[in-house]
Amino acid sequence: MSEPTATSLTETQPTVTVFFASDETYAPYLSVAITSLLANCDPRRRYHIIVLERGMSHEHQHQLVGLSQPNATVEMCHISDKINDLVNSDNNTLVADYKTTTLYFRLFIPELFPDIDRAIYLDTDTVITDDVAQLYDIDLQGNLMGAVHDQTMDVQEALIRYCQAEHGFDTRGYINSGVLLMDCQRLREINFVQQFTELLNTYHPELAAVDQDYINAMLHDSLLLLDPRYNVLSANGPDDVADPCIIHFNLFNKPWNYPDVLRADIWWKYAAQSPNYEELLLRLQNFPPINRELDELKKHRLMNQAWAITDHANPTFASLIKDGVQVRVKM
Repeated sequence: MSEPTATSLTETQPTVTVFFASDETYAPYLSVAITSLLANCDPRRRYHIIVLERGMSHEHQHQLVGLSQPNATVEMCHISDKINDLVNSDNNTLVADYKTTTLYFRLFIPELFPDIDRAIYLDTDTVITDDVAQLYDIDLQGNLMGAVHDQTMDVQEALIRYCQAEHGFDTRGYINSGVLLMDCQRLREINFVQQFTELLNTYHPELAAVDQDYINAMLHDSLLLLDPRYNVLSANGPDDVADPCIIHFNLFNKPWNYPDVLRADIWWKYAAQSPNYEELLLRLQNFPPINRELDELKKHRLMNQAWAITDHANPTFASLIKDGVQVRVKM
């Protein structure tokens, strides 16, 4: 693909803004995600990739910024500084402290970046196989966010029961928050973050997926369900999406540890093009066998947690709504 020039770029189309978040451990995996995104972007379009980093080495930051190309910039943003600026501002009406903002950072993106009106958020354990501008340009039809149904919830009885007990709806209405299309302007207009912090500080439901559950609970009536190709969940088993745009290695079987998992070959194809390929090979070589057992244990713990919440949790989002609490966003 030829490199774009200043004259070949289309200035009439909005810049595609994409957020990632990473620490030092995940930096090499993030380099694969960004490498794949840039390999599939439209050379006539501008892209702005913002990495919310915490504790990342200068070397890894330099490598990520070095992935920038004429039509795409990679910017490092120290999340702690942004959060401190927000929570310490004289205009802070969010009743949110540093710890809360750090834990639920993706929900705070509209407030942390007030000049950005629309954005994509991607988890670090993704690989992009088509132009993300296709996702960015989707008409949200008046909804606040767009996301893909979380099919992982459909295949485990514990998660099926959890969704009904916690949220009061079946799994078909439950989304995965690893890929989000966000109308940041409208989220600011309705004071979404303030509504979230008020709900968070007043009620304390036990949750299996934390911020993902808050998104599902608050935005259930304001979410556009997107085509599954924009978040193909590797944990689902057989590949039933013919033309994935974003592959998401959710849960525990990560391709950098398990090169035999479904679609890992696609991830490793882009890993070989990334600046951290040798480091990734070394990490794979040194992956302790005991960690396989630990990953299996994590799966069992997640299922056990879902069962426990289903059987004993109080309150739940469903019970709060039944009691008249404003859980859904006020538009």
